[in-house]
Amino acid sequence: VALGVALLVPLALPAMRGGLLAGTGAGVGAGSGNGGMISAVNPLVSLRDSLNVDSDRQVLSLRTNAEDLSDMYVRIVSLDDFDGTTWKPAQRHIVGVPDAFPTPIGLGPDVRRTTVRTTISAAESYAQDWLPMPYPPTGVRIGGNWRYEPVGMTLVGDHRQTTRGATYLVTSLDVRPTARQLASAPKPPDALRREYTDVPPALPKVVARTAKEVTSGAANHYEEAVKLQEWFAEDGGFRYDTQVQVGRGPNAIANFLRDKQGFCVHFSFTMAAMARTLGIPARVAVGFAPGTPQADGTVSVSLKDAHAWPELYFEGVGWTRFEPTPTRGTTPSYTRRQTPDSALPDPALPSRGSSAAPSPQASASESCAAGSAAPAVCAAPSEAVAAPGGGGGTPGGLRAALLVLGALVLLALPLTPLLWRRRARSRRLGAHARSDEGAAEHTLAAWRELTDSAWDHGIAPDESLTPRAAAERIVRLGELDEEAGAAVHRVADAVEQVLYAPRPRSATGVAADVRRALTGLRASA
Repeated sequence: VALGVALLVPLALPAMRGGLLAGTGAGVGAGSGNGGMISAVNPLVSLRDSLNVDSDRQVLSLRTNAEDLSDMYVRIVSLDDFDGTTWKPAQRHIVGVPDAFPTPIGLGPDVRRTTVRTTISAAESYAQDWLPMPYPPTGVRIGGNWRYEPVGMTLVGDHRQTTRGATYLVTSLDVRPTARQLASAPKPPDALRREYTDVPPALPKVVARTAKEVTSGAANHYEEAVKLQEWFAEDGGFRYDTQVQVGRGPNAIANFLRDKQGFCVHFSFTMAAMARTLGIPARVAVGFAPGTPQADGTVSVSLKDAHAWPELYFEGVGWTRFEPTPTRGTTPSYTRRQTPDSALPDPALPSRGSSAAPSPQASASESCAAGSAAPAVCAAPSEAVAAPGGGGGTPGGLRAALLVLGALVLLALPLTPLLWRRRARSRRLGAHARSDEGAAEHTLAAWRELTDSAWDHGIAPDESLTPRAAAERIVRLGELDEEAGAAVHRVADAVEQVLYAPRPRSATGVAADVRRALTGLRASA
């Protein structure tokens, strides 16, 4: 028994009830109880309008034990059927909700993962047919009439069931593959590859041609995916703009590649289509980017966090998130270089505007080494202890006192830059005002401390790089381990939020991440 009328997800995003952010839910029709079919329901309704609302409002509240809130995406549904004009959920069988979900397709035993528990409360004004959950879920506890779609690992309401006012517990996996695991992924199963790399003849040829040009030199599908992500988010000249019309028909993607401006729907749809032309299985996920941490320990997810992103499949890892949309969400850690011998290509990314790159002026310790600091600090020892002029000399007691004073100066000179750096570090990483302006200043000060400390370890700044690219360079040249490298990238992500995001998310733990990075720099020195 079908659970609803098949409703396409055209690039024009028509209005309908029960969509992604609709104020009232229509459900998805009647069902058979324990099984049946689910047809495509429009999950992208009002996404652009939600991003442009004058008065934002909370739709979900999360309480989670996840260690990294910056990766806390909440997924509603995946769009896996692409006909060149529309992306929509494929028609799938549904079953009763199992007590424990199966292992996600393609996820091998060697990939690091941790179990996360998240309690989610939906606002009374938020009525959505699909249940928002972190991906991949391993189980959910919720009341009401819900059914499970195994391929997408999603829950959909039956008998007009919606999320309105619901509170539920989701267990999920925080999957952390390495660049090497993704780069060495074997070929996917033939059936999966055929379904998720299918592109229609109507797709403009410029899509495949551009994909080949952008990924030239890549050694494998993983490197191709990273090159696509960086091209959209960093060095392709694209601009994030929620006012852009989505467009209609098969030329919508070609027009986006030409005009290079749009919002998450444009970026995710286009990267997924380009990935398919390269033979990489791809689909689009719809849901919410990470929300804003609150003082009470919860995370607030609002209308303006509505988001879409591509998921690419790698055998041994499974469906894997990428983030091509500039200033939105977070760059996945597995798409960044973590070690010098990583399979990730070395980025050489130009700046897209002003960045928080470190000042070209060295810290005091290195300035002294270069002979460029103030003479009072970096004077030669002979100058610091020179005896007063005059032919009569000095009394023995005064001469002895001067010698002692000179010795103290000699002992203190090496400590002066160190004391200055410690004071600067304490000031930059200390407490800050609770206002948005204070938080932004704190983030930029922490970034300055990180880049200055990297310079102290021989990694001179390059102001042509964006914070994201500068972070990749620090991790690579500093030979940082995975934990320290991830900390560097979290700080860079927070800086990009301050510099580029129209509504920056509040960053937490920036100072702690800088200290983790400094520990890594010292360990590799």
